[in-house]
Amino acid sequence: MPRTRVLITGSPDRVGLLAKQFEQAGQEPVSLADLGPGSRAIDCYVQLGTTVPTRGETVVRRVHSFLSDGLLERFALAERILPLLADEALVLLVGGNRSAETTAPDDHTARLMMLRVLAHAIRADLAPQRVRVRVITGERSNEEILDFAHTGTKDPHAELPTLDEHDPAGSYEDWRIQILGLAQVEV
Repeated sequence: MPRTRVLITGSPDRVGLLAKQFEQAGQEPVSLADLGPGSRAIDCYVQLGTTVPTRGETVVRRVHSFLSDGLLERFALAERILPLLADEALVLLVGGNRSAETTAPDDHTARLMMLRVLAHAIRADLAPQRVRVRVITGERSNEEILDFAHTGTKDPHAELPTLDEHDPAGSYEDWRIQILGLAQVEV
């Protein structure tokens, strides 16, 4: 039986450690250089977060650079990987993009939501293939990530709450009114 081929991208130090653990578990870590275009050779793709250097003089510009060079760059990387995925591959999108600047504002839930958007986009691009895509929180250990790769289960900590009438945060309608109430119109 052929070994499962695993591609891991993200923070180089963590990629190396996780690759060793996959190898010890009997799987074959591969790099992009090992694969030909459209090879459909990857059985499992693990996309880890990275530390993103920030640029800019204003907080708005630094947050913009964090998003474009970090979180949104993950979309471009996923697009490169799509033709390499086997028909029943597993994709793990692991949170954990961090700004090199600790004073930049952060919203963990928003970052998870963006990874969920990426997960939906991957599923849409690969339909009708049976690729499974999971979002995993960045706080998970390498051992836990390896376990998610073996089981394909969902990370309950990455599931985001929904807004409905049973939610203590209120209904979607309440949320929409609050958000729209923040907007100011200048005439």
